[in-house]
Amino acid sequence: MGVKIAMDCLSLRSALFVLAFLFVFAGSVSAQDSAATLDSVLQRLERLEQDNQTLREKVAAFEDASLATDVEPSLPQSKKRAAVASQSMNSGNRKAGIYQPVEPRTLFASGTSEPLLTENDVRSIVTETVSQQTTITEPHDTVCPEDSMQDKKLTDLDRALKALQDKANKKTYPSITVNGVFQADAGWIHQDNVSQEQYGDIRDGSDFRRARLSARGSVTELTNYFFQMDFGFFGRPTFTDVWLEQTKVPLFGNVRIGQWKQPFGLETVSSFRYTTFMERSVLFQPFTPFRHIGIGFYDHSDDLSMTWAASVFRTGQDQFGATLSDDGGYGTSERLTWVPSWECNGKNYLHLGVGHFFNSPPNDTINFRTIPEFYVGANAPGAVGTSGQAVPGGADGTPFFVATGPLDVSYYNVLGSEFLWVDGPLSIQSEAMVNLVSQSAGGTAALPGAYAQAGYFLTGEHRPYDRKTGTIDRVIPKSNLTFAGNECNPGVGAWEVAGRWSYLNLNDSMIAGGTIVDYTAGLNWYWNPYTKMVFNYVHAISDAPGGPTATAHTDMFGVRAQIDF
Repeated sequence: MGVKIAMDCLSLRSALFVLAFLFVFAGSVSAQDSAATLDSVLQRLERLEQDNQTLREKVAAFEDASLATDVEPSLPQSKKRAAVASQSMNSGNRKAGIYQPVEPRTLFASGTSEPLLTENDVRSIVTETVSQQTTITEPHDTVCPEDSMQDKKLTDLDRALKALQDKANKKTYPSITVNGVFQADAGWIHQDNVSQEQYGDIRDGSDFRRARLSARGSVTELTNYFFQMDFGFFGRPTFTDVWLEQTKVPLFGNVRIGQWKQPFGLETVSSFRYTTFMERSVLFQPFTPFRHIGIGFYDHSDDLSMTWAASVFRTGQDQFGATLSDDGGYGTSERLTWVPSWECNGKNYLHLGVGHFFNSPPNDTINFRTIPEFYVGANAPGAVGTSGQAVPGGADGTPFFVATGPLDVSYYNVLGSEFLWVDGPLSIQSEAMVNLVSQSAGGTAALPGAYAQAGYFLTGEHRPYDRKTGTIDRVIPKSNLTFAGNECNPGVGAWEVAGRWSYLNLNDSMIAGGTIVDYTAGLNWYWNPYTKMVFNYVHAISDAPGGPTATAHTDMFGVRAQIDF
C-alpha cells in the first residue's frame, strides 16, 4: 500500500503536469506567462522526483535494518508506511514495485492512507509559481523583448498624435469658413374693413425671407474678412455684410472697413438668427442705420463688462452698397454697453446700453416708415421678352403701415437706450428711442418709439449673451430633438414662449406719419442649436395719415423654418 502511495516518478510527473496545466489556464494566464509557469513547475517537479528517490532509498535502508522484525503498532504512521513498503519490496522486485504505474486518483488518496501530495499542495505550487511570474521585476531583471517593442510602438503613436494635433492647431493663411442660412416663411393675413380700405388687399403667401451664403476668415493673424450675399431679398442677389478688419490696433482695438450693421440698437446689431420674433420691432426701419459702407472701430474691456463702438459711413445706399448724392449722405453712430451683473456663467445677467445715430440724409430727403412686425412677399411680373417669360419686376407684399412720405430734412439724431435682463429661463428686453428731426423749413420734431418683450423657456434654457460684442447669442437646447435614443426617451429640443408690445409715433410738429401699436405672441421650437421653428401672431393697430379717421386692425399669423450652418 505504501509503495503505491510512493508511486513511480513518471506517473507522478505526468499527473502533476496535467494538473499544473489545468490550474494555469484556469487562472487566465496569458500564453507567454503560461509557458514560463509550466517550465517553473516542471523544475519543481524534478526536485520532487529527487526527493522521492531519496525517500525510497531511506525506506529500503530501513527495511534492511528490520527485515525480520514485525511492525510495531506503536510506530508513527509514517514509519508504518515505510515498514509496509519495505516488506512489499522484499517479496518481489523492489524497483518494479517502485515504478509500477497507478491510477491518477491514488496520487491524492488510497483508502485511509494519507496522500503523498494533496490537491492543496499542487494548488500552492501553481499559485506560488504564477505569483513569481507576475511579480514586478527587480532592477536587475531583464525586460521582455515583446514589452519593449510594445512600449516603443506606444511612444511612436504618442508622437504621431501630438504631431497631428500640432498640425490641426496651427493656423494657415489665408483661412476660410463657409456659412449659410435660410428662412422659409408662410403667412396668413386677416384685415378689418378699415385695414382693407387703408392698405388694400394684403394677400397670404410664402417666400424665402432670407437665403444667404457667406465666407469668413483671415488673410493674416491680424487681418480678417467677411463676405455675405443674400439670394432671398430684393435686388437678388444682394450684398449684406462685406468688410475687412484689422485687429489689435492701438487705441481703437479693431478697425473695420466695408459694409456691416452699424453700432446702434441691441436688436439691430444682434443677428436675425438669434432674435426672438420673426421680425424686429417697428423701431427698426425708421430709426436705425443698419447696414452702410463706412469705417469704424469696436473693442471691449478686459473683464468683458463693457463694449464700445463707433463708425462713420455713407447713407442712403441701394441693395448693392452704392450711393450717390451732391448734398448730405453721411452719418455716424456710437454705442456703449455695460453688464453690471453676470452670474452663473451667464444664466443670470443684466445688460444696459446707450446709443446715438446721426444722419444727414442724401439730398436732404428722408422718409420714415415701417411695416408691421410681419412680412411676406413676392416679385411681380416685369418685362416680357420674345421668349414670353416674365422677368422679375416690382415686389408685392406686406405694405408700410405708417409713413411720413419724403421730408425735407437737413439732419436728424436718434437717441436710444437698451435693457436686457436674463434670470435663467426668463428674459425681459426693451429699447426706447426718440428721433429728433431738424426740418429744413425750421423747427425740430420729436418722434418717439419703444418696445418691451418677455420670453420664457419652458424647457429650462436661457438666452445666451456675447460679452465681447454686447449682442444676443445662440440658444443651446438642453436636448436636441430626437425621436429615438436615450433608452427610447426622445429629446424635445427647447421650447420658448414670448410676447412683445411695440409702439411708434410719427406725428409731431409738421410731420404726420401716423402711429402704430403691435402686439405679438410667439412660440419658438429649437430643434437643436442650428434649427428652429417659429410661430408668430401679430395684431397691429394703426392710424395711417390721409386715411380713414377710424383705427385699422390687422391680424397676421406667420410660421418659419430656419436653419443655419
